[in-house]
Amino acid sequence: MLKSTHPIPSLAVTALTVLFGLSYLLPFQHLVLIGLCVLAQQFSVGLSNDWLDYERDKSVDRQDKPTARGEASVKLVRNASITAGMAALALSLILGLPATLMMVLMLAVGWSYNLGLKSTGFSLVPYAIGFGILPVFVTLSFQQPQLPSWWVIVAASLLGISAHFANALPDLLDDRKTGVRALPHILGQRASAQVIAGTAILATTIVVTQSPSLNPAVALIGFAITVGLAVAASALALRPKPPRVIFYLLIAASFVNVVLLVLGQLNTTAT
Repeated sequence: MLKSTHPIPSLAVTALTVLFGLSYLLPFQHLVLIGLCVLAQQFSVGLSNDWLDYERDKSVDRQDKPTARGEASVKLVRNASITAGMAALALSLILGLPATLMMVLMLAVGWSYNLGLKSTGFSLVPYAIGFGILPVFVTLSFQQPQLPSWWVIVAASLLGISAHFANALPDLLDDRKTGVRALPHILGQRASAQVIAGTAILATTIVVTQSPSLNPAVALIGFAITVGLAVAASALALRPKPPRVIFYLLIAASFVNVVLLVLGQLNTTAT
C-alpha cells in the first residue's frame, strides 16, 4: 500500500513545502506540522489515483501499480486514501481556519484530477492550482496569516505545469489505449517537451529576478542548473517511450528553485 501513496512525488512535494517554510524562519514544530499536513494530503491524492484507476491500470497491465498487480486491496487503498485526507484536514485545523480552507482546496484539486480532469484538455489545471496553493498554505498558517508574493505563486504554478507534462508523457501509450486524452496527449510529444522546458525555465527566471536579496552569482548558478535539468528533461521527452526520469529531473529543478527562493528572501522575511 505504501507504493500506492506514490511515495517519491509525495515526499518531494512535502520537502519542497517545508523548505519554502524555512525562508520565513518558521519554528521547527511549525515546519513539522506543515510537513505532516502536506504529506497526508499527498498520500490521500496518490492513494485515490491507484484506487480510482484500478480498472484502467489492470486493463493495460501496469506493473508499477500495486493494485493492478494484486499486491494491495483496492478497498484497503480506498479506505486509506479517505483516512489520509481526513488526517490532513484534522492536522491543518491546528494551523488555523485559513490554512484549513487551503487544505480543503488542495485536496479538492488533487482529487478532481483523479476523478476525471486527467482525461481532458484541462488536466494541467489541478497541477497549476495545486502547486500554486502550496506557498499560500504555508503563509496562511502563520499566527498572523498573510499571502506570499504574487511571483512566488506564479513560479510554483509554472513548476506544477512542467511537472504535469513530465509525469504524463511516460504513460502516453498506455493512456491512449484506455481513452485518456489529457493536454499532453492532445498537444503531442514535441509540444509537450517544449512546455516542460519553457515553464521550468520561466519559473526560474521569475525567481532569480524577483527574489529581493539573491546573490547574483548564486542566481546565475541556480539558473544554469535549472536550464540544464529542464533541457535534459525536454530532450528525453522526445524519445519514442519517454522515461520516468524526466519527472524526477523536474522535481530536482523545483528543489533548485525553492533553494534560490529561500536564499533570496531569508534575510529579508519576517513572520
